[in-house]
Amino acid sequence: MLTQEEIRKNLHKRKVIKDTVDIARSRVAKDFFQINKLELKLGEPLPKYWHWFFCWETAQDKLLGLDGHIKPGNNIIPDTGFPRRMWGGSEINFFEPLLIGMEITRIITLESINYKRGNSGDFCIIGIKNELKNDETTLLIERQSLIYLPVRTEFDKSVPKPHDKLSEDCLNRKYTENQLFKYSALTMNSHRIHYDLDYCKTVEYYPSLVVHGPLLAQNLIGAADQRFEGRLQFFKFRALNPIFVSDEFTINASDSGEFWITDKFGILSMSSVAS
Repeated sequence: MLTQEEIRKNLHKRKVIKDTVDIARSRVAKDFFQINKLELKLGEPLPKYWHWFFCWETAQDKLLGLDGHIKPGNNIIPDTGFPRRMWGGSEINFFEPLLIGMEITRIITLESINYKRGNSGDFCIIGIKNELKNDETTLLIERQSLIYLPVRTEFDKSVPKPHDKLSEDCLNRKYTENQLFKYSALTMNSHRIHYDLDYCKTVEYYPSLVVHGPLLAQNLIGAADQRFEGRLQFFKFRALNPIFVSDEFTINASDSGEFWITDKFGILSMSSVAS
């Protein structure tokens, strides 16, 4: 575990990544999400939450950990003493859309390091701020909660929690192995839980490949933006239980601004609020 002095020294570390919103990756995303009406021309806006397809944080193989991510200590995230990583959730403020051809800058800032104790033991939550800018204009700000956990010897799924409301609108969906591979490539996400079945089962003790948290969130953001007729400004989600490859899940929406995903058993997998 990090000492308070080590935490203090690591806070507010930053990394800056520049990129161009190009047509090539936009076309891949358009095909992936099957958005036929999207115009791929210079100056055209892209759907919300597509910023993860640009400004990738990459590293040489020697800087990667066993899980395929950049090993903590080799970027602005320090080694907290816990090896397993999961995306716990995000809070996003949308200001301006990404436009095809736009030059963008991603500013990553380490904002917080907090050790916690839960039902299954100690863990650490890393708070990361991602600010996306075009020159001096802020396009969006997303604050991520990255959870670092100890090793485990079995799959310890959270206590099942059915959602206590009936959805006013719902859609069933599932993802294949091929789709998980494509989304990993589109986001340059090398976390092995999304493509390496042997690693999933023998190291992290998942029963199957795990659907990406931001991919599930994209489904909810799409539903929310449609419900708000393109005027979505704020979205906050929390990942509660994983969805696995080829398993059907349900995207749920309500007029109150609440959106959520339930797994094939009706158990709450991701919750969110939007405005």
